[in-house]
Amino acid sequence: MSKHCNTILLIIIMLIPNQIFCQNPTFFSDSIKARELNISANILGRQGMHTQALDTFMASLELREKLYGKDSYQLAPTYLGLGITYRAMGQLDQSLKYYEKAEKTYLNREFINNAQVAVLYINIGNIYREKLDYQKALQYFEQSIIFFNKDQEPSLADIAGVNYNIAEIYYVTNDLVKASKIINDNINNANWWDQIYYYELRSFINQLEGNLHEASNNYLKAIDLTISGYGDESLNVALEYLNYANFLITNNQFDEAEKILENAYVIIKKTQPEFGEILSNYYIFKGDLALNQTIESKEVEAFKRQKRNNIAESIIFYKKALTALRFPKEYSSQTLHTNEKPLSLMGCIRILKRLGDNYLELSEITNEKEKIISDSLSKAIESYQVVGSLIQQARKEISSDESKIQLTSLEYTTFTKLIHSAFNAYAVTNDNQYMEIAFQSAEKIKGSALFDKISDQFALENSLVPDSLLEQEKKLNSAISIFNGKLYEENSKPEPDSVLIAEYNNQIFNATEERERLNRTLENDYSDYYNLKYSYSMLSINDIQNNLSGDEVLLEYVFNETDSLTELYSFVISNKEAMLKKKIIKPDFMNSLENMFGFISNTEFMFTKNEDSKRFCTSSYHLYNELIEPIKDIVKNKNLIIIPDGKLSYIPFDALISSLPDTTRMIEFNKLNYLIRDICINYSISSNLLYKKAKIHDKPSIKALAFAPEYKENEEITVANKSLKLIQLPGVKEEVKQISDIVKTKLFIDEEATENNFRENAENCDILHLAMHAFINDSVPALSSMAFTLTNSSDSKQDGILNTADIYNLKLNARLTVLSACNTGIGTLLKGEGIMSLARGFLYAGCPSIVMSLWEVEDASGTEIMSLFYKNLKKGKKKDEALRAAKLEYLKSANSRRAHPHYWLGFVNIGDNTPLFMSYDYYFFIILILALLGIGIDQLIRIKKARKKRAL
Repeated sequence: MSKHCNTILLIIIMLIPNQIFCQNPTFFSDSIKARELNISANILGRQGMHTQALDTFMASLELREKLYGKDSYQLAPTYLGLGITYRAMGQLDQSLKYYEKAEKTYLNREFINNAQVAVLYINIGNIYREKLDYQKALQYFEQSIIFFNKDQEPSLADIAGVNYNIAEIYYVTNDLVKASKIINDNINNANWWDQIYYYELRSFINQLEGNLHEASNNYLKAIDLTISGYGDESLNVALEYLNYANFLITNNQFDEAEKILENAYVIIKKTQPEFGEILSNYYIFKGDLALNQTIESKEVEAFKRQKRNNIAESIIFYKKALTALRFPKEYSSQTLHTNEKPLSLMGCIRILKRLGDNYLELSEITNEKEKIISDSLSKAIESYQVVGSLIQQARKEISSDESKIQLTSLEYTTFTKLIHSAFNAYAVTNDNQYMEIAFQSAEKIKGSALFDKISDQFALENSLVPDSLLEQEKKLNSAISIFNGKLYEENSKPEPDSVLIAEYNNQIFNATEERERLNRTLENDYSDYYNLKYSYSMLSINDIQNNLSGDEVLLEYVFNETDSLTELYSFVISNKEAMLKKKIIKPDFMNSLENMFGFISNTEFMFTKNEDSKRFCTSSYHLYNELIEPIKDIVKNKNLIIIPDGKLSYIPFDALISSLPDTTRMIEFNKLNYLIRDICINYSISSNLLYKKAKIHDKPSIKALAFAPEYKENEEITVANKSLKLIQLPGVKEEVKQISDIVKTKLFIDEEATENNFRENAENCDILHLAMHAFINDSVPALSSMAFTLTNSSDSKQDGILNTADIYNLKLNARLTVLSACNTGIGTLLKGEGIMSLARGFLYAGCPSIVMSLWEVEDASGTEIMSLFYKNLKKGKKKDEALRAAKLEYLKSANSRRAHPHYWLGFVNIGDNTPLFMSYDYYFFIILILALLGIGIDQLIRIKKARKKRAL
C-alpha cells in the first residue's frame, strides 16, 4: 500500500469516533475487507463474471450495513456496483432498485458530490434506454449534465461523455441532424474512451447518409484509439472490430469482413465463450455475412436454391446470437414470462426481427410443398409475435405518453410485417387463426398509447388502490403537464431564459421521477392493480362479432408501406362472418385521397372552380371503387363502423360518391350520390377502444353543459411565441341557445364561458358541448388547446386555455362530448396512434363518444347541423344516425352552392353510438299498451255489468 493511501487511512481512523471501536473492535479490518470486496467485484464484472461479481457485491453490502448502518453514505459505491451488475445480467428492474438506493444516499448527504450523482444518472439513463423508454433516458442524461455543471469548474470532458448518450438517443430515434450537431460540438472535448464512441456513432450516420469513405475512416479511427487505450486483447477492441465488419458486410466487402470477424472472435472467446452481448453481436454479424453472400448464378432456380441455403445458414447464427443473450432456445410469447431475463432486451428484439425477416423471405422464395411454405411462415409469425410481445411489455412499463407513442412509431414496421406474414399464411392455409393474428396486430398499432392509458386507468379504478394515491398521481400528472407547457413556451421564444428552462426541466424531472416511484409502489404493493394492468386482454374477432348487431359491419384498415410498394389490408367483420383482404395501393389512390381532402377542407371553398369540383368527383368516385365497391353487397343496408389508418383518417367516408356525375357539365353538389345517402357511418380509433369495458357512469345532475365564449375584437393569444387571433364566432351563441331549446342545458355564454366554470361543472353532465376556437399543436400534441373566454389570471388552470394534457386529468361522466370548434379532429398523424386530435383527451377522460370537426366548419351551416343533430338525438336516435339524419336534412334543403361538402360534411362521430334518449316510438308503444289496457279493462267492466243485468 502506498504512503498516500496510508495517510488517507490514518485520517479516516482519526475521524472515527472512539465508541465505534469500542463497540466493534474489528471495525478497521472489516472496513478494509468491505472495500477490497468492492474492488474484487468490479474486476469480476469487467471480466464478464457477473454472477460472481453479484455475490461479492452482496457480501460487501452485508458487511457495510453491519459497520455503518443501512442509511450510510458508505453504502453508495456498493449500491452502484449492484446496479451495474444487475444491468449486465439483464435484470433492469433490480438494477433500478439499487440505483435508486444509491441516489437517495447521495442526495441525503449534507454536502452532495455532484459528479457522483451525475455518473449515477448516466447509469439510470442507460437503464431506461435499454427499457426502450427513450424520453425518460434523455431526462436522466440531461439531469446528469445539470449536476456536472453545478461544480465550480465543470469538466468539459465529462459533459461531452454525457452528450454522447444524448446523441445516441437521437440517432436511435432517427433525428440524425441533432445527433450530428452534438457529435461535432463535443467530440474534441471528450475523453479518449468517449471519443471512440463518437467516432463509431459518426460512422453509423455517415453510412446512413451514403458517405461510405468517411464512414470507413471513422471506423478505423475508433479501432486505432481503442487499441491504443485498452490494448489489442480488450473486449472493447473486439466490439469495434464487429462494428467495422458490419459496415464491410453492408458494402459487400465479404472477404475483408470475415477476416475482421475472426479477429474479433479470437478476443471474445477468451472472455465470453458462451454468453455475452459482444458474443451475441459476433453471431449476428456472422449471420448477416452468410445471408448477404453474393450468388453468382443467373439461373432462377439455382439462384433461389443458393439463397435458401444462405438463409438457412444465417438462421443458425441468429439462433446462436439469441442463446448468447440467455434467451430461451424454444421461444414463444409464453416463454417471455419466465423469471430469467435475457442479457439485453434490445439485442433480443434485433435478432428476432432478423429471424422473422429470414423466415418470411424463405417462405416467399420456396417453390416446394405447401407445408414447407406454411412452416416458414409459422416461424416468421412466431418470431414477430415474440418481438411484438416484448415491445408491448416494454410499453406497459413506460409511464410517459410521449415515450409510448415514440416506441410504437419506431416499431410500427414489426407489426405490419406480422400482418403481412399472417395474411400470406391465411391465403395458403385458409386457417382463421392467422386472420386473428393479423387482427390482433392491427389493433396493437391503433391508438396503442391511448388504449394503454385507458386500460391503466381502468386498473386503478377497479383495484384497491387508496384514493390518496390516485389523487397523488393526478397531481403529479398535472404538474408535469403545466411545466411541459411552460417549457415549450419558453423554448419557443427568440431568446429563451436558460435559468427558467433549467427550472422547468428540474420540476418535470422531479415530478416524473416521483410518478415513476409511485407506479412501482402501485405494482409492488397492490397485486390486483398489477394483474389488471398487465392482463388487460385485447378483444378477439369473435368478441367483436358478439358486440355487433345484425345491421352493423365493421371495416378496419391497415396501411403497410415499404420501399417498393404499399399494401392496404381490410378486415370486414359482421356478426356472422369475417374476412381479411389485401390490395396493392398505386400512387393514384394516394393522389385521390389528397385531392379529396384538399378540396373539402379548403378554406377558399366559396371560390371553388368547376374544374376543382370535377377533380373532387373523380377522386371521390375512385376511392369509392377502391374501398367500398368490392364489399358493397356486404355493407348494403347496413350501418358501417370505420376504423381508418394513415391518411384515411383525414377523410369522411360520407363524402365518397358511388356514381360519377356528368363531368362535362357544371357539378351540382346537392345531387351527387354520396355514400351517406345509403349508409350510416360511425368511426373509432380502434375496435378495442370502441368496445372496451364501459365505465359505470354516475348519474349526472346536469343533462347538457354548453360553452360559447366571447372573443373581444382583435383579441389574441400567444402560443409558442406566435400570436393567434381569436376571430369572433357570432353563430356559436345562437347554436348553444338553440340546443338549450331542445335539451335541458346549463349555458355558459360570453364572459361566463370561462375555463374555471368548465372545470367546476364538466365532471357532472351527461352531454358536454364546446363551441369555441381550437388550436392544434403539431410539435407537442398534448399542448393542443381550446380557447374559453380569456382572463387575466396568471394561473394556468384559469387563464382560459385548456390543453389536451389538462383534459387527461378530468374524470368525465358525460356520454357525449361535442367539439363544435375549428379543426378539433385534426392534428399530426403518427404511426401507431392515428391523428393526435383534441378528441384523444376526452376519450381518455372517460367520455365514450365524441362528435368533432375535421376542418374549420362554416358558422351558419355548423349551427344548423348541430341543431338538427340534437333534435334527432332527442327523438331517441343513435348518435351516428342522428348526425347522418342532420346532414341529410341539411343537404335536402340546400342549393348547389350551400351543398358544397365543406359546409356539411366536417362533423363525424367517433366511439360509442348508443342513443342518449328514449325513442319517441318507445313512448308511443307505452301509450299504446296503456290504451289497450284501458280498452281491455273497459270491456271487462262492460261484460261484468251485462252479466249482472242478465242475472237480474
